[in-house]
Amino acid sequence: MNKVDFLIFYDHVVKEIGMRLQNEYRQFRFCDNPTSLYEEYLNQKTMLRILYEKKEGENKTLLDRHKVCACMTVAIIKVRLISGDIQTDKDFTLSSASRVNEQLAFMSAWELFLGFIRLHKEETNKNYKLPDTYHNESFLDTITRSLFMANQLNSLSTPLIANIFFLLEKYFEVEEQKSIKNELDVKK
Repeated sequence: MNKVDFLIFYDHVVKEIGMRLQNEYRQFRFCDNPTSLYEEYLNQKTMLRILYEKKEGENKTLLDRHKVCACMTVAIIKVRLISGDIQTDKDFTLSSASRVNEQLAFMSAWELFLGFIRLHKEETNKNYKLPDTYHNESFLDTITRSLFMANQLNSLSTPLIANIFFLLEKYFEVEEQKSIKNELDVKK
């Protein structure tokens, strides 16, 4: 993603979600910092290129959509665009720490991912929803908690997050096949 495309994404997705979270949770402030975010995003992409040994040729800078979304997720978590109004470290505990940056990261990368899916499948109005879960409140809550804990343990894994996006895409394909099969069964 070049800087122009990044800035469009930032303004229309990251900043909008960040401001919405700020308005929803008054104790937080969104820090408008696209420059630092873009730099961290490039750091994450470079790390993946090295990891996957993309050195030569035309495709050395290209990463698939799952990896791009993972890079964006990790970059937003690391840059921490939303901060709380913490006055002192007295009595601060991990259990009271906020997961709002992880929520911003996944929600923003999710929108980026949906954009890639819609572009690839040439579908603009299909409603993709996250899978249901049987623990926590939702898939968003589960992934947010997981990203938060991984970050706290210094174990955020961009390749692992890319695999999560890949599996979400496969989930959509299975759900689409089920829907087609159900429609055919109804017509019989």
